[in-house]
Amino acid sequence: GGIVKRVPVMDENGVAIDHVLTPIVGGKIEGGPADKALYFLMPDDSLRGFRVLKGDLLLTVPAHSPIDGAVMLVKWKQHCTARKIKWDGKRLMLLSYDHELDAEPVLPDEVQFVGRCARLEAAL
Repeated sequence: GGIVKRVPVMDENGVAIDHVLTPIVGGKIEGGPADKALYFLMPDDSLRGFRVLKGDLLLTVPAHSPIDGAVMLVKWKQHCTARKIKWDGKRLMLLSYDHELDAEPVLPDEVQFVGRCARLEAAL
């Protein structure tokens, strides 16, 4: 019972659509609390340039502040989405990279940080 956990797979609307068995090491999953981890099903190819494609699963552990250079799950414009974060302490940029790099400047108050994407699971 304490070796693997059923971690929910969430879509962009925050609805659990599946579960994935994930190993627990020292009571944690990828350094985060095992009961707070989730998988995010990537809904589109907006991070294709960062090798994250539609249908890939991103294992997410809780993080409530921006981490520069990390791919993070954010709640922005009424939806959950994964974006690469560029943050210098003052300005916050949400990066996407489908066919070309796109940087969306936002105020830190406009974005709610759900977690840091710690692992990518791609289907073959």
